[in-house]
Amino acid sequence: MPKLYGWVREVVPDSPADRAGLQPGDLIRTINGHLIRDLVDYQFYSADEVLTIVFERQQEQHEVTIERLEGESLGLIFGEEPTPFIRQCANKCVFCFIKGLPPRYASQPGLPHGLRSTLYIKDDDYRYSFLFGNFITLTNLKEQDWQRLAEQRLSPLYVSVHTTEPELRRKMVDGPRAGEILEQIRRLGELHITCHTQLVLCPGINDGEHLERSIQDLAALRPIVESISVVPVGLTKYNNLLKTGDLPPLRPYTRQEAEQIMVQVEAHQQRFAASHPEGYPFVYLSDEWYYLAGREVPPAAHYGDYAQIENGVGMTRYLLDQWESARRRLPTRMPQPRRLTLVTGTMARPIIERLAADLNRIEGLEAQVVAVENRFFGAQVTVAGLLCGQDVLATLLEQEHLGDLVLLPRIMLDNAGERFLDDVTVEEFQERLPVASRFVRNAQETVAAVRELAGLPAPRLWAALATH
Repeated sequence: MPKLYGWVREVVPDSPADRAGLQPGDLIRTINGHLIRDLVDYQFYSADEVLTIVFERQQEQHEVTIERLEGESLGLIFGEEPTPFIRQCANKCVFCFIKGLPPRYASQPGLPHGLRSTLYIKDDDYRYSFLFGNFITLTNLKEQDWQRLAEQRLSPLYVSVHTTEPELRRKMVDGPRAGEILEQIRRLGELHITCHTQLVLCPGINDGEHLERSIQDLAALRPIVESISVVPVGLTKYNNLLKTGDLPPLRPYTRQEAEQIMVQVEAHQQRFAASHPEGYPFVYLSDEWYYLAGREVPPAAHYGDYAQIENGVGMTRYLLDQWESARRRLPTRMPQPRRLTLVTGTMARPIIERLAADLNRIEGLEAQVVAVENRFFGAQVTVAGLLCGQDVLATLLEQEHLGDLVLLPRIMLDNAGERFLDDVTVEEFQERLPVASRFVRNAQETVAAVRELAGLPAPRLWAALATH
């Protein structure tokens, strides 16, 4: 049976869809005569104020016309993935994260769980790029894809470039049409589609003069190219020192090399910022470089609208500024002594310790930071988002006093908030942890958890957002 998009999971009460009689279990087939293949189609074709919807209910076809106010939500919530079939990557990038994973079903000594199955999906889907900011290579676009891009004008897209030198990109990406990246970006521009780009740098491969050329080539394509992020290669113990063809073996950057990259990029940033009306630098360094070099991250004005924050560009600054605002809601004292544990990866430990210092000023509260070393992927993997449940649990169980509450970053879990990378469930994790735990998304949720420890409610606006 072919997979279909459009199964209605929920109808928002008193919404236009509810008033028109649509029900959970209905299958939306067409809107204004257009077949609904995925979430992109639904968003695009349901934007009109008058909609003729053809749907199936118990294998019978029905039609309904809905009128709604401009900007009013239709009120349909679907129950499946945004696209029934995700476009997978046919490339063999030298630093592909899949190469940094152990075999999906291979037993790992002492490890009871495998890895979450979705980690092994190599997505290269332009729809996910538009919807969620996933980076794509543009190498697998067929003519009908370009036609759809032209019709629906899916902008912006997020493009993995790595290098603009055609032959080097063919070696690094090892995929169909890998050397045509500049032509493909120009074609996006002809369709009035812009893009944010990334250069994942590998020592001795696409840095140095290649980085110089890539920045200059992409800058020449402004305003089609809205930004460039420069990111160091992320390696695990499974693909560290991996060698592909005649390219040098993969390895992490040293602190000295990181400083050199930063000096090189900052020269371009100064030049671009001087000519931009709001002083934006166009090319951005991901946060890892600042941690590697032991330098303070730039102020918020440097990052503009944080267009590449999901790529680790400005995430630290955003957290610090968010905390600066949220911490004003911290209580001044605890009604009785409390102890709190903040969990993070080894890279962000200095930042989280700043938060803990503020918490330790609260009378009756003692806050400690536990930085978890990544044993599963290797100590060179330092970000909290790549920590496995078993590593976090093992580290916490080694601590003598976890206190009353353990706060962990929500980014460790899947989208549903149910599982770690290694398929350890939140339920399993919390059953084995001897104290209460909570996963927090941001500074506001951290402050709300501290207020709860003090017996205070979350601020009214935060509570409303949390239940939205």
